[in-house]
Amino acid sequence: MDTSPDSAGGDEEGSADASWSPNFTQKWSPQSLHDKNRKSAFQPYKLCSTSSTVLTNLQRGNTQAETLIPQPVELTFHMKAGQGELNSHDILKEPDVDVVDVNGLTALHWSAAYGQYNTVELLVSYNADVNKLGPDEETPLILAASGGHHEVVKLLLSHGAKVDHVDHLCNTALMYAAKGNHPHTCQELLGQGANFGLVNLDDDTALSIAVESNSTSAQVVIENHIIMYMENGQSTKED
Repeated sequence: MDTSPDSAGGDEEGSADASWSPNFTQKWSPQSLHDKNRKSAFQPYKLCSTSSTVLTNLQRGNTQAETLIPQPVELTFHMKAGQGELNSHDILKEPDVDVVDVNGLTALHWSAAYGQYNTVELLVSYNADVNKLGPDEETPLILAASGGHHEVVKLLLSHGAKVDHVDHLCNTALMYAAKGNHPHTCQELLGQGANFGLVNLDDDTALSIAVESNSTSAQVVIENHIIMYMENGQSTKED
């Protein structure tokens, strides 16, 4: 398991939009920018099938408390990436580091989405494509930004991730960071040249998304950046 600040959500900025989950029944979608009810699909253990019956009997006082024994579930290559449990041996067993799961997502998509810094770093060292597109044209950077994993965002950008890439609804990483109220991620993206003036298919900018979502911390960061941008532009003209 990753032990970096990013692991297990340690790099997340607040709780909003930090539980992205690529699962087997409902893939991640850019429409989730408007959905705050996503739940993690990672269930490394499942309870015995008799658990509900035992609980009912306990409530009725018909039985003594029993310890339920968790049954381990074998993790797939991609789930290991999301859990931060991927190692070099796992990668070398695969035909391609960028092999996709049933939803068209790579291990880098999974690890970036869950803020698993060490796993992202490991995958990149094996030449994982930092700009690989998912089924909705989402990149690992977009998913990391959506979860507020600013250290992962910084790492991906340092390895050539396209800061202004847009998904099929023309949403950028900055827009997702604004929606989730992730100020550090917004700052990192803006510092790396993210274009705050881009609009999505709803004609929203990152700033308007922050305002509409009541993402006050992200809003302040974006507004301050715009003010500095305008002041620097004015100074250049005067010079």
